[in-house]
Amino acid sequence: MTMLFGRPGETELSVTRTDLDETCPSCGSGAVQGYPLLEVTGWCLVARCADCLHVLRREPSPTPFGFSYVPYSAHLKEL
Repeated sequence: MTMLFGRPGETELSVTRTDLDETCPSCGSGAVQGYPLLEVTGWCLVARCADCLHVLRREPSPTPFGFSYVPYSAHLKEL
């Protein structure tokens, strides 16, 4: 079986988070961070409060790996 990506050497995987100059409308904290996120519907860029985990916004984003990603939700029947 061929693997697209090899086994990572780190014991924990993380993503680089960028501090944003914004205030959380939910808790008033200034600890808002932006980072890419893979959801069931595909890749998106998210702005989220690090203190209360409130999501300020989600924006669709192309896959960072350079290939087409078919989200799991595309295989679900419409309810």
